[in-house]
Amino acid sequence: MKKMTKQNGWIKVPLKSKVYSLPAIYSAGYVFMDKAYTYLEPEGKDGVAVWLTPKKKGADLDVLAKDFIQELMSYSNYFSRLTANADGMKLLMQRALFAAPPAAAKEAEEKEIQDLIRELEAEEQKENKKVKK
Repeated sequence: MKKMTKQNGWIKVPLKSKVYSLPAIYSAGYVFMDKAYTYLEPEGKDGVAVWLTPKKKGADLDVLAKDFIQELMSYSNYFSRLTANADGMKLLMQRALFAAPPAAAKEAEEKEIQDLIRELEAEEQKENKKVKK
């Protein structure tokens, strides 16, 4: 990891995009929205620099950067686990969906259609009342 640098109340956290994905960086930045102002910029061929400045006066920049890195690690782990387990989750969802008896699925579908028809009829009645006025 490159060295973090401080400048005018901001701390720069340089990251390699080979190590941390952009979705993980965005997610960590989103979580930090209540703690810090965040600015991202490209750095070199394969890097991203995250600039942080605390919203709270007097907050320690080093602690802020370390907390951001911890959050980033958490999201990196989440996204890597999500990718690794995607096939298993897909298989489980397929089994759950196909395990439902066809009669129950058809009944739910018919109920949904009836509810939709009722909503459309109610909207049509409202429109007719507006036109009559």
